[in-house]
Amino acid sequence: MGEILVARTQTEPAARTASPLAGFGPELAQLLVVSMWASTFVVTKAAFAEVSPMAFIFVRFALMTLLAFGVLAARGRKAQWRIRRADLPRFALAGLAGYTLYQLGFVLGLDNTSPFSSSLLIAMVPFFTMLILAVMGERTPLGAWAGLGIGIVGVIIFLADKQGGSGTLLGDALSLGAAVSFAFYGVINRPLVRAYPPETYTAYAVGLGAIPLLILSTPAAVAQPWGAITFWGWVAIIYMVTLPVYVAYMLWNWAIARRGAAAATSFSLLVPIVSGTLSAIFFSEDFGLLKLLGAACVLAGLVMLRSRARTPAAPPPEGSPVAE
Repeated sequence: MGEILVARTQTEPAARTASPLAGFGPELAQLLVVSMWASTFVVTKAAFAEVSPMAFIFVRFALMTLLAFGVLAARGRKAQWRIRRADLPRFALAGLAGYTLYQLGFVLGLDNTSPFSSSLLIAMVPFFTMLILAVMGERTPLGAWAGLGIGIVGVIIFLADKQGGSGTLLGDALSLGAAVSFAFYGVINRPLVRAYPPETYTAYAVGLGAIPLLILSTPAAVAQPWGAITFWGWVAIIYMVTLPVYVAYMLWNWAIARRGAAAATSFSLLVPIVSGTLSAIFFSEDFGLLKLLGAACVLAGLVMLRSRARTPAAPPPEGSPVAE
């Protein structure tokens, strides 16, 4: 999830073909994507042992911006470089919410809490998206509100297990802030997703969101001893720039085209579970009764929200975080 960012589509499942992948290929692709998204929390946390959080932001977004516009340039004549002037403010807001604020909340939050806590709290994006859409006047089924209530109770229980740890609570608050920012990104980004090809809106949103990030992180980048980073440290950085973003998005959208948005995006509920498992393995994270009970309530609320969102009256909110 680190960082992450996928625009949902209303594409219906494609017709069955004779390909062997038609039977189980989309599910395998989704499981691979879930593994990559869940790993971002653990990989990023491990990278902090060699790179300061803000220096990590600098190098990641410097490389990500080059990659985004490199992909756009590689499209050649098929690329759509021009964007409407009227859409520029929306691109700027999308970049600010989905990249600047989200990444600051994700990275600084993860630096002050565990990978499992960060992934679970950022997984609450659908709750905040539902609230934003409800304020905007979109009808929300009663079952979705019930799911929201269960999810909020789960967060309260989950955080009650951390009383006395001010640093951890700060990290949790920043992670929740990241979820709120990405929820706004999903709503802001909807018209852009419909109007432009993926490589176009991704490049311009990344570029505009990267500008304040690079300005804020430049002092940390200057102070960072880059020559001291090990080979595996650079592997972690390159991994975070490429696999959980471009490779994961291509696989995810391929699966959505064949299974539909509702079925495909249900797999994202596995991200906190896989992230928690990896956190227990690599960081020996302790899972008390309150933490497990709170996490179970949050996931149950997400299941209720997503199941209600499958009805035509309440299409699922657009946008899912990756660590992104």
